[in-house]
Amino acid sequence: MNKKFLVSGLITTVVNLLLHTVAYIFILKDVCQSYPAVSEEFRKQLSRPLDQLIVWAMVVTSLSMGFLITTAMKWAGANTFVSGLKYGFVFSLLFWGSVNFGLYASSNFFSTTSVFIDYACSVTVMTIAAAVAAGLLGRGKININFKES
Repeated sequence: MNKKFLVSGLITTVVNLLLHTVAYIFILKDVCQSYPAVSEEFRKQLSRPLDQLIVWAMVVTSLSMGFLITTAMKWAGANTFVSGLKYGFVFSLLFWGSVNFGLYASSNFFSTTSVFIDYACSVTVMTIAAAVAAGLLGRGKININFKES
């Protein structure tokens, strides 16, 4: 693992996490409340409140996703923002299709509306994060202020 890959993975992690947070706050939170698949009481039993989140596990999942995206873009040979959009979109469609529709098929946690809206949001976020990863991977040597040298 080289410095460019490491820095790209860390930045991709942050971009992906921030975009998913924004999508949840402004879109998905309201959708899940408007189109519940389960009762509010049952949903509260399944989901931890913010003050009970397990921080180290959130860090691990965020880093895993950021480096998964970065690895996929590296393996695809994507080295520009636009190529990252292209490869990231295909990767995102397949990845989130598997996750979202697998959970929808096997659980009662999503409604039909919420699974499709979550799918669209997740694909959009991962596509943008992949484009960022590809753009970073395609740059020259990355230094502390992220300018080409």
